[in-house]
Amino acid sequence: MTNHPAHDALVQEVRSWYIQDYPALGKVVERRRFGYYSRIQQTNYNDVHIVEPFDPAQTSAFNADVNAFYGQRRVLIFTHSQAVDRQLSCALKQAGCTRGTAKLYLAHVDTCVSPAAELGPAQIEPVTRSNLLDYTITKLKAFADSEEEPGQAAVEASMATRRADLNADGAFLIARVRDQAAAIIGWYEGADRYIFNLATRTPFRNQGIARQLLSRVIADSYAQGKRSLVIATDPADTPVQLYRRMGFLDEIYWMGTWILDGSSAR
Repeated sequence: MTNHPAHDALVQEVRSWYIQDYPALGKVVERRRFGYYSRIQQTNYNDVHIVEPFDPAQTSAFNADVNAFYGQRRVLIFTHSQAVDRQLSCALKQAGCTRGTAKLYLAHVDTCVSPAAELGPAQIEPVTRSNLLDYTITKLKAFADSEEEPGQAAVEASMATRRADLNADGAFLIARVRDQAAAIIGWYEGADRYIFNLATRTPFRNQGIARQLLSRVIADSYAQGKRSLVIATDPADTPVQLYRRMGFLDEIYWMGTWILDGSSAR
């Protein structure tokens, strides 16, 4: 396995994404007793990031602090490492949390070669503000595994987030098949590219479109002199197999996900 040339530094960088403010995204983070509490303005994103485990005997205090801070809203709680997750698993269940999917961050490190973008069935175009609506609707349908038209409120909220992404070194591509928006990919620019939102609408799956999009971003990244690419995935889900086959082999980071529904808080 090829390790990232700055593996340890990248681990710290990935962690920093979650524990610092991002003004361009409207993200505000507050360091509190039990972790880093974040909000993204004008959205329903409420996240708690636990980097170091707290004493399970303090579970009631943790629960009260989270609900006091977020006002009994639904909150996502992230445990930063499998060791932290194991130590707090029982405490989080006792606090009324339910387990969500984990996130595994993989890095693609292959700067000695210049991979060519793979051809495929789709026509690929960059996303600008003029076609951002197509991107947004495609993303919402793909992640919902449904062809039902998303509600206006969901579209507007996602559009606001995507506009913020464009202001924060974000970039996107959309793939079309016979003029229909079929799949999307997004990433943040930096010394390493962080890929996110790779998704395909259900009628267009199993045609190699996601691979086509991903290979194009990989080839372009090394052509632009990027150090590597980082992608987040559910380690138990099918896409991780595609990513590993395409060279995402260095395991950079792991986060557990828990959901606290404010209406059922104890």
